[in-house]
Order: sequence, then structure tokens, then C-alpha cells
Amino acid sequence: MTGLHLTPSQRLPALLIAVVALWALIFCVAALAGLGGRYGVHPDDPSRIPPLPALDLSQARSPLQPVETYADIGERPLFNPDRKPVPIEEDQGGEATSEEPVVPPTPLDIAVTSIIMTPQVKIAIITDNRSGKSQSLKIGDVLEGEQSGWKLAELEARKAVFTGPGGASSVDLRVFDGAGGQAPTPAPVVQAQEVRGDDGVPQVAEQGAAPAETGKVEAMTPEARAEMIRRRIEERRRQMREEAERANNR
Repeated sequence: MTGLHLTPSQRLPALLIAVVALWALIFCVAALAGLGGRYGVHPDDPSRIPPLPALDLSQARSPLQPVETYADIGERPLFNPDRKPVPIEEDQGGEATSEEPVVPPTPLDIAVTSIIMTPQVKIAIITDNRSGKSQSLKIGDVLEGEQSGWKLAELEARKAVFTGPGGASSVDLRVFDGAGGQAPTPAPVVQAQEVRGDDGVPQVAEQGAAPAETGKVEAMTPEARAEMIRRRIEERRRQMREEAERANNR
């Protein structure tokens, strides 16, 4: 009788089939021997469930020793390189404290000079009242400089809300009220005055010019100022005509 010859590619599948068949045979034998026979489905009626056995803790003891037993751990800390405890600082009142002094939060001292709101972005331009520096912030950005703990949380048309160490603080948009700044330089106003000479003929003179040595200076009437302006216009037109004639004759 000739033996069964398997090629190398057929040996692995045949081995896996043999292993699975062997495990199936083992479970069948265990089931016939009573494997799992002591376990059943949980009953639907709670009254048929047997009560759990009582647990007696009267004899239970804690494995921990008294606190005095572990005093050496506090005197020689395990995680300190020199195995020495860190000294506890005392304040002026004599009470022990190991906390660092609390630094008071920096108050918000800014001015909102501009607010830009578009469907895509919202930007606020603020000026630090202490340093005078300006910066632009979007929602979520943090202030720079001495007030770096404050963050722009909300932005409205005329108000910006910041959150920081002191809680929430709202700053209104600064609107120019006419106060502050340098006043414009007033333009010099030339006022014409009427000067009467010795012969009684009225003459026109501007304020600031040297008045006539003789005669009485009086304020010009509206009719006299209009006449003076008309004469100046006619004189200027005459000069322009003469200049044009001289240019054509060249």
C-alpha cells in the first residue's frame, strides 16, 4: 500500500484541518463528560434567586501600621536628592506657609479706537493707555505687553469684551468728543479801513498798514468794501489784458 504524498503547498492546509478536528473532538468529549452542566440560565422570578452568603468583617484587620511607624518617611523624603525635608517658610505673623505670594491681576487699561466687522472677520484696534502702542486683535487673540493676560472674547459694533485675570471687562468704542488735540492756527483776517486824507477824500487801507499821519480812521461800510473789491478786480483784469497784449506783440 502506497502512502499519501502531499506537496509542500498542501501540507499547511492539511495540518490546520487536523488541528481544528482535534480541538473539536476534545470539546465533544468534555461536553459528554458533563462540562458546563452545573451552570444554567438565570431564573426570571427574583424570588427564586438564592441569597448571597453574608460577609463577616468582624475579623478583618488592616495591614497598615500606625502613623508613627511611617514617621521616617517624612524625615527622609524618598524623592529628594539629599533625602532631607524642604524647610517651610514662615510669614511675619509666624504662621507657616509654603505658597508663593499672590500677584494681583493687572487691570485692563486700554482704549478701543476702531472696530472692523465683516462677514468673514472681526477686528478691533486698541491702544494701550500706558505705553501708547496700538495693535489689532481678532476674537481669541491675547493682548501684548504688560496686559498680556487679557484676551478678546466678544466684539460688537461699539463694544469689545475682554476676559482675563480680573474676570470679564467691556470697553466701549472711543468716540471723538471734540476735546483734546491741537487747535488749528487761525487764519489772519485782513480788515479794510477807510482813511480820510487832508483833502477829505476817502482812501482804502488794510489793517496792519501804516495809517495816514493826518486824518481820522473809520471802519469801512459794506458798500465801501464792495466798491474796493470791484476796483481790485478791474485792476487785475486790466493787468491781465496788458500782459496778453505784450505777449502777442512779441
